[in-house]
Amino acid sequence: MITYRKGFPSPYSLLFRIHGAAWIRTILPASLSAIMTVLLNVLGGDGANVPGIGGEDGWRHPYAYQTFAYIVGFAVVFRNGSAYQRYNQARNDLQTISGKLVECVAQICCFDLLCSSESAKIKSTEFRRAFIHMVSLLHGVMFQYLRSDWNLENLRAHVPGKHPVQDSHKLPMVKKMLFSASYWNTILCLQTTQYAQDVYNSLTPLLVVGGLEEEEKDALYPLMDGGDLYIGHLAPAAVRVETIYSWLHRLILARTESGGLKTHPPILSRSYQVLSDAMNAFNQCRGVADIPFPFPYSNAIVLVLVIYTVTVPILMWVWITSLYFGAFLAFIATFTYWTLNEIARDLEDPFLYEPNDLPLPRIQFLFNERILAIERETGGMERPPCQAALCTTWLNQNGPLSYQTVESHGIYEKVDWSSTPSDNTYFNCTVPPKRAMERIKTMRGSGVFGKTVFRNIQKIQRNLRDSL
Repeated sequence: MITYRKGFPSPYSLLFRIHGAAWIRTILPASLSAIMTVLLNVLGGDGANVPGIGGEDGWRHPYAYQTFAYIVGFAVVFRNGSAYQRYNQARNDLQTISGKLVECVAQICCFDLLCSSESAKIKSTEFRRAFIHMVSLLHGVMFQYLRSDWNLENLRAHVPGKHPVQDSHKLPMVKKMLFSASYWNTILCLQTTQYAQDVYNSLTPLLVVGGLEEEEKDALYPLMDGGDLYIGHLAPAAVRVETIYSWLHRLILARTESGGLKTHPPILSRSYQVLSDAMNAFNQCRGVADIPFPFPYSNAIVLVLVIYTVTVPILMWVWITSLYFGAFLAFIATFTYWTLNEIARDLEDPFLYEPNDLPLPRIQFLFNERILAIERETGGMERPPCQAALCTTWLNQNGPLSYQTVESHGIYEKVDWSSTPSDNTYFNCTVPPKRAMERIKTMRGSGVFGKTVFRNIQKIQRNLRDSL
């Protein structure tokens, strides 16, 4: 996903970003339309005087063509609306998946503070570790399915503090390909081949808390591809989500029977409900990923755009006497229609085409950070502030139940960026997080006026402090 600032000189600065732009792919049909206009004027002379085309016995008014152009525009705009609806639905459902699973983690980790025996409470740390890992793995294989990624090697161990980049253009390996054919292929066409998707998925792995155990990998069909509506049959790797979903339910059930999660059954049922909500949101995303925009509509739109590209030069030839002005008008008319269609093609599959796809690796990383924070806070002895002693007394908690040590709270400070392996793909795809003091020193704003605006804000703040 491409992020950008909206201060000056934006939106003008956006024109210089071609990686991810849809208009770059529409220059060819627009240029063909302009060239045809020039050829008609050079070879056919003034179109208004050609018998049967212009003049009294020919094309007397452009309104007849406007009806066709209006229908073409309506069809393209309708496709744009449908594409954005699919994109927005996928974005909302992704947020629902992450939010519901985070809610489930908060509930289960809190409910497990109640145990029927001391022996069950001793096993709480082991259960919490397994539960957090399983939820992170479920979230990761959901995202793998959505982006048609069947390689389990793309599930890497989560490293706190190593933030995956959100914009694929900022990947070091992409910048090195600036003058290569592969780099320009991603600009001039949508990468729809399975090989291109496999390469991109390997460069942007999904992180799982605790990594993927060998026993888990063997149970998830590591050598099999997935099946969907494109392939036809249902291959074993396509049911990884359902497999891990059943493992998670089995883990909760086993913990309940062993003496943990001793809250009231109606309260515990809420955890099952939010898990079901997350699965329902995933199935909504799955519908967007599996079922493309209807072929008849897509086929018809491309056909009428080709007809428009071929016929609009005739309109310019008959009604525009200036050679260059007619070619210019034919270019921008064709360019606009094809650009809108390319935008729709890019957005209607929000999990596939980088760099405008949804940032699944980044969302996965942030999800891991959220569930780790919840597990750490619910199992610690020092939270909530000011009531920590009271809560631990009521819960009969004699020690921390979180499997994360106190030292891991400062892991962001302990990450040694100088020891990052240069040949490790994952670390090449990460950026260091900014600390609070670094953000204060960063100028807020963009462009030529950013520095001035930032200093004016600082001056106003100083004046307010002095007056108080």
